[in-house]
Amino acid sequence: MRREKSFRRYLIPLVLLAMIISLLLPRNEKLATDLEEEAAKEAAGNLRSYGQGTGRVYGLTDNDRRDFNLGANPERRILQELGKRVDLIPQKAVLGGVMAFVLQESVVLNRHWVLAVFEDGHVRGQALYQYQMNGQSEFSWQLLADQPD
Repeated sequence: MRREKSFRRYLIPLVLLAMIISLLLPRNEKLATDLEEEAAKEAAGNLRSYGQGTGRVYGLTDNDRRDFNLGANPERRILQELGKRVDLIPQKAVLGGVMAFVLQESVVLNRHWVLAVFEDGHVRGQALYQYQMNGQSEFSWQLLADQPD
C-alpha cells in the first residue's frame, strides 16, 4: 500500500516532465539521420538499381537510349522483342506446358545483355542473352548461359 502511494506521488510529476520535454522538442526541423535517409532515397530514385545500396546499376544509359531510338521505354521494347523469340528458350516444356518469357521479371542489363526469366507453369529458369540491334526493328540474339531453377 505504501509503495502505491509513493509511486502515485512521482507519477504526475513524471508525466508533466515528459509533456514539457515533448513541447520543447523541435517540430518542423528534421534530424540529421532523417536528412541522410531522404538524400539516400532521392539518389536511389535516380538510379536503376537491383539492389538497394549495392551500387550495382543496370539498364541503358542516356546515350544508349539516344543511339537505339526505340521510344520512351527502350528496355520494354527490347524485352518485348525477346518475348517474341520463344525458340531461344533453352529448356523444354513439361506436362503439356508452353515455355514463355516472364518479361516482368526479366532485365535489360546494358546495351549488350539481357537476363531473362522463362517458365511453362511447371518449370522455370533464367538465361543470359546477348543482343544486337540490326536496324530500327531487327534484333539478333545469342544465348550465352542458362540455369534452370
